[in-house]
Amino acid sequence: MAMMNILVTGGAGFVGSYLCRLLLNEGHSVTAVDDLSNGKRANIVDGINFIEADITSADLPRKLVDLNFDVVIHCAAQSSNAISFRDPKQDMMTNQLGTLNVLDLCLDKKVKHCVFTSSMSVYGQPKSLPTKESENCLPDSFYAAHKLASEHYLRMYAEQHGLKYTIFRLYTTYGHGQSLENKDQGLLSIYLSYIVNKEKLIVKGSKDRTRDIVHVDDVAKAIILSLKNPAAFGKIYNLGTGKSIKIREIVELLTTGMGYRKDEYTVSYEGTTPGDPFDTLANIQAAKRDLGWEPKIFAEEGIRLTLAGLKNQ
Repeated sequence: MAMMNILVTGGAGFVGSYLCRLLLNEGHSVTAVDDLSNGKRANIVDGINFIEADITSADLPRKLVDLNFDVVIHCAAQSSNAISFRDPKQDMMTNQLGTLNVLDLCLDKKVKHCVFTSSMSVYGQPKSLPTKESENCLPDSFYAAHKLASEHYLRMYAEQHGLKYTIFRLYTTYGHGQSLENKDQGLLSIYLSYIVNKEKLIVKGSKDRTRDIVHVDDVAKAIILSLKNPAAFGKIYNLGTGKSIKIREIVELLTTGMGYRKDEYTVSYEGTTPGDPFDTLANIQAAKRDLGWEPKIFAEEGIRLTLAGLKNQ
């Protein structure tokens, strides 16, 4: 792939910073924008042009006035279902107004391709498993509704302005480097935040729920395969593994991986989180077909790698 100038919004966050590092290693010129409300400056490695800016601000174009980009990868978001219920208006500002500002920036900079990280949350309670991209979307959280609205904004900007786009609906994404400070965001990181502090692990919802969990390395590599790829233009792709694992199995892998005997760690299953589906399982055939992508890291190995990174930190 020829060298490109790439802007990554949310570039100091979990997925965004991982993407930035991979893109830099491939020889691209990378600019990361982040307001550091959730991301960390420490996630920005040498060689990445970092600009502290809020995507919801009218000041965003001025912060980027001297820069031009071939591709924009829009990862910046408020990405917690739970938080979206506490402040729907703020969630709308970040996830809808922020997206509109990024799309206007694409037009201003004459960017040819915008990649957007959406969420499997847009499906709500999926009617079919594994879930195809053609599934009817009935969001059950403000976060999911705002993500789905943003998907439609990309479609309309494509129709009205010719902006090429690719949308990825991320399933439960995890890996080393995910923040352990926010107990409302990130399934595995929430559980780990309790375990590393030796606190009672509180799990919201049934232990028999199932999740398709996908490692951040597989997510990032799928996104990179879509860049300036005509097969991906105007498409929506699920990013999962096509395999599911029960919540209780995730808990067991995390606790035993941290050195506890099976069933030794105190776990409390309490209530549920609004907008939380019981089962998730991605149909990933479209991404395989169009991008030549295959997930390489599955639950057991991915959790082992995550814990190894945490222990070496």
